Amino acid sequence: MGKKNTGERRQGQRSKIQIWAEEKRENSVYYHLLTNLSKTGLFIEKKLPFPVGSTVKLELKLPESDEKIIVKGNIIGNYQDPSLKNMGAGLKFVDMDQEVIEKIDRFLNKYEL
Repeated sequence: MGKKNTGERRQGQRSKIQIWAEEKRENSVYYHLLTNLSKTGLFIEKKLPFPVGSTVKLELKLPESDEKIIVKGNIIGNYQDPSLKNMGAGLKFVDMDQEVIEKIDRFLNKYEL
């Protein structure tokens, strides 16, 4: 099955989800709703934009897991998710632990939505 040319930059299998993630900065904790996940990145539902190019580190639990994982990525853009019509930011993973990538991949393969 080939990828349709819809103007999206995302590649690979992705899953529509609703996972809460924590972002810890300085002395504050921010909670973000993740609504799309792939092996290469995710979508953070957010009304106020992140600066494009900024690095964000999030801690989250994949569904049906009690283990927290840490993901890190660069904000590639602030836009409306075309599949969900939600405003937010696209994050592309960088400097990711291979074990975390494999956990995300196993989740995506098991719960293909």
